[in-house]
Formats: sequence, C-alpha cells, structure tokens
Amino acid sequence: MAIIDMATTYSTNEFLDNLAKSGVIPRERFDAIVVRDRLRDIEDACEVAKIFMRDGLLTRFQAERILQGRYRGLTIDDYLVKDVLGAGGMGWVYIAKEVATGWDVAIKVLATSERNNQGMLARMQLEAQAGMRLTHPNILRTHGIHKSVDSHGEFSYLVMELVRGITPLEMLAVHRRIDWQQACDLVMQAAIGLHYAHDMGLVHRDIKPENLLVRTNGAVKILDFGLAMVDENDEEFAMAMIFGQDRLGTADYVSPEQTLNSYRVDHRTDIYSLGCTLYYLLTSRVPFPVSSTVGKIQGHRKERPQSIRELRPEIPERLELIVRKMMTKRPENRIQTAAEVAQYLAPYAERKPVEFDFERVLRWRLKQARQRVTLQKLRQHHSDTLSTAAITPPQAELETRIRHDTRVHRAGSDDEPSTGDSNLSSSSTDDFQANS
Repeated sequence: MAIIDMATTYSTNEFLDNLAKSGVIPRERFDAIVVRDRLRDIEDACEVAKIFMRDGLLTRFQAERILQGRYRGLTIDDYLVKDVLGAGGMGWVYIAKEVATGWDVAIKVLATSERNNQGMLARMQLEAQAGMRLTHPNILRTHGIHKSVDSHGEFSYLVMELVRGITPLEMLAVHRRIDWQQACDLVMQAAIGLHYAHDMGLVHRDIKPENLLVRTNGAVKILDFGLAMVDENDEEFAMAMIFGQDRLGTADYVSPEQTLNSYRVDHRTDIYSLGCTLYYLLTSRVPFPVSSTVGKIQGHRKERPQSIRELRPEIPERLELIVRKMMTKRPENRIQTAAEVAQYLAPYAERKPVEFDFERVLRWRLKQARQRVTLQKLRQHHSDTLSTAAITPPQAELETRIRHDTRVHRAGSDDEPSTGDSNLSSSSTDDFQANS
C-alpha cells in the first residue's frame, strides 16, 4: 500500500505520540498494536503509518495529517474525521464516523477565517434549517447543527447525510460527454426534489451542476440550501439579510430577476437555473460563456444562448424547446412549476449507472481544495497593494478544460420554432427589463 505525496520529518516515536493524542484510535487498542507489532523499533514513521492503514485503523488523509504533525482536529465531539469530502466558499466538508453508532456522515465546518463572519454563520443556519425541514429522496438530509470548541475557539458545524457521489461537472471531466437521455433523467430527478422543496415554501436560489450529486445507480441529490429563501418573517432568514447573504446565486446559472433583486424572486428562479443546468449537461458549455460577470448577467437578461442542436444535432427539437422554455427571461412565460418540468422531461429521461472511483474523486477534490487555499492566501498577500476589484479569481482547472472552446451566440430576436404545444411556445421578444 503506497502513501502518495507524503513525507515526514517526524520520528516514529513522535508519530506514535501524535497518533495517540489525536484520539483516532482507542488508547487500549493503540497500545496493544504498538506492542504486538513492535512499532517503536521501526525507524521509518511512514512504514508505521502503512501498518495502521493496512489494518483499517487509519485513512490516508488521517495518516498524512498526523505525519505532518497536524493531529488536532481529527475528532469533533463524537465524530472521527476520516477524509475530505469537498471544499467550498464556506469551508470544508469531511467524511466522519459517528463513534456511538459507527455510521458515516458528512460534516461541514466553516473555515477558520470565516468562523466569526456573521454572514457565513447566518448562511449555515439557513442551510441547516432548510435541510432539516426537507425529507425527500432527491434532497440531501441535514441531521443537525452543533457547536464545538478547538484550539482556535468556538465553531459551528453541520452534520449531514453522506452521499458517495460525484457532481455532473465531475461526470463530464471523467466521461467527456453525458448521454442526453441521462442528462434529462438527472434534471428530471432534481426537478422532482425542487417541486417538493417549493411545496414546503423554500426556493433554493443556487441551482447549478455543482449542487447536484449523482450516485453510482444514477440517483440524484440536491445540495446546499445555504441560499434558500424562506418566509421573510423567519428569524434566520432575517439574520441572513442583515448580514449580507441575500446575494446572487452563481453567475453562469442565475435567473434574470435574481440579478436585479435576489429577494424578490419565487420558485420560478429555480426553474430558470435548472434550465441552465440542463443546457450545460447537454452541451458541456454554460449558456453565456463570457469571461466577465457583467457579460454573463447581460446574457441572462437579454441574449439567447447558442442553439443546443447546433452543438449536438442528435438532441430532439422538442427537448431543445423545453430547455428554452425553462430559460425564458420573464418568469410568467416560463414553465411554471418544477413538477411540469419533470413531466416534460420524463419521455426523454433514461436512468443509467454512473461509473467512478470515489477514492480517486476524493483525492482530486482534496488537490483542488488545497490549490484554492493557496490561491486565497496569495490573493490575501497581495490585498495590501491591489484593490479587490483588480483581482480576478482564476477559473478552476476542470472548468477551464471543459469551457476552453466556448463561444457566444447572440440571437435574441430569433423566433422560437413551432411545436404545436402552446405551453412550450415562447415570445420572440423576451428581453428582461427592470420594470417588467
């Protein structure tokens, strides 16, 4: 068993002492293994780590951390942190084992730099509140939100259902293209989950490929209700508004009305974003692949994306029209409910298994997360001499590879093709104006 990209300056005794202090292995069992295998007689600490990994007592992630002397933080209350599941703007998501039950869960922890950010805390509260309200097979479950203390002070963390899956973005990286029937099935499942959330009074406001997880059997889970809009009288939502979390979703998938006022939207904003997501899954390109956020927003408000059938001629004409109708600029002209979206997509949807090596996916995510942390530190280092506006966040490596040959098709005045279905017909002039 190899430990990739790992070295240590610690001796075997130092490694074993740090491992004991980490709390990852019960002390009695740890002591018994050290004596049984005469581990203190082995000179190479990495070889000792391999023995614990071989016996299933340490994960690669845990071994790397402890060999680096970073043994703290591998336990959070009654949970053992086993691996990195992902990372985002808020912080880190870990795979953890609940000691009392032996169950694996996902734990989301705010980055140390964000622990006192009231906006981030409010967003985490929103995500917890929304996730605990929703019980649906197509929505990731949230079990609870808790507080703990470590060497940096008090912090909050979410405990969630663990789903061993990949995002459609990762699917495209692995398989280069998604079958259009499978793409329809993924979005149909997401629409079914969204319809349930909408019926429960929630609007997600950040639907995008990165917020969908696909399991090996093809089942979809919607993630991250951290921007979910709930009742304006709700205390947590009011806190989020006060602390600045009433913001846009993601520029590549945001609805026109959400670019004007992220609060004055309804469930139809999710339908638009889901349409953008389906467009991306079918074409491997975002609808408006320009470099600037302003350009993307202008596209969502006034332009029509390049025809899906120009990019993939095998796509049925009616399916392209469904996507266009989901992405209609004016909410009143869109498909009106997520249930209707699911109904329209059902004839084209085909459930297929998804092949991926989850351990390899985890290693790739950890590598990407570490690169983002490095870039954030570099930007912070230069912030004393450069204004925030002058720093353009770099495109993710994977995103760049997928989008490198994109172009914009500006055809806002083209008429929609006729299909004989009045519910899917669309006006030829559908620019979204601030006063519409």
